[in-house]
Amino acid sequence: MEYVLIAVQLAFGVLGLHYGANWLVSGSSKLALTFGIKPLIIGLTVVAMGTSAPELTVSLGGAFQGKADLAVGNVVGSNIANIGLILGLSALIRPMKIQIEPLKRDLPFMLFAALLLAVLPFIGGPVETENGVAFMMGRWKGGVLLGAMALFMWLTFRNARGGGEGELTEKPKGRGLFVLLTLVGLGVLLIGGKLFVDGAVSSAKSLGIPELVIGLTVVAVGTSLPELATSLIATIKGESDISLGNVVGSNIFNVCMVLGLVAVIQPLAIDVRVMQLDMIVMLFLSLWVTSMAWRGKDLSRLEGISLLGAYVLYVVNLFFGWV
Repeated sequence: MEYVLIAVQLAFGVLGLHYGANWLVSGSSKLALTFGIKPLIIGLTVVAMGTSAPELTVSLGGAFQGKADLAVGNVVGSNIANIGLILGLSALIRPMKIQIEPLKRDLPFMLFAALLLAVLPFIGGPVETENGVAFMMGRWKGGVLLGAMALFMWLTFRNARGGGEGELTEKPKGRGLFVLLTLVGLGVLLIGGKLFVDGAVSSAKSLGIPELVIGLTVVAVGTSLPELATSLIATIKGESDISLGNVVGSNIFNVCMVLGLVAVIQPLAIDVRVMQLDMIVMLFLSLWVTSMAWRGKDLSRLEGISLLGAYVLYVVNLFFGWV
């Protein structure tokens, strides 16, 4: 009976992700145009925050239950999946057009957020915990991350209007419908994501997979499914601005808002292994995609394959423990 329930959760989760992503992308892109706001900005803010809600929920739940590995692994693993898996698959389906001017601020900020997360835990040095040596992400460090989030939002909305696609190509009177479509799509997306994550975690636990690995892979990919569904649908519809903006914005939101808020509420002890490997992988992929996009060219299918290959190699290593 348990396996039947898991199968039902996975099936309805996939349906929710598919339809929710479709409605979210359609509603948000058209809503942006009624305000003269570029879809990239919507992807960086509204869509990114909405699709990052599962990470916030899971990380808060993990912190309150004393499962710091799950909380931190979820965020770090999600950011790695956002770049390697989501951008890789999106570019593989259709080369992604890069609008370099808007991203000259946002991509470096994503890299800056990753650097903050990699550096802050080292301040104060390692501490002894019940599970061994760990690095602390205390309340003041969480406050630093929240401050970085506030700075990013201010910079984003300061440059939100005008230029490029900032023309009112959709009639303002249709805003109500587009808002409703966006909200319904987001709601269905989040419900679908939760169902899928619950089913995936139950499956992983029944196989005896360690909690940290579950957080970095199963839960991370599961909570990234809204980003994956949204980005793939946006790519298929030719809305590469929303796809890329969603990934960049989600990575910033995951680090600065999710872990910042969690650390302020409940200080986290970060496993040494996360600092030695997973943080480095996240930094490497952030730097990699920033350097690729900075050239101002499309993200090609070959680059998509390289990102996807790097992600697969990382996941395989988690299970076999090569590094």
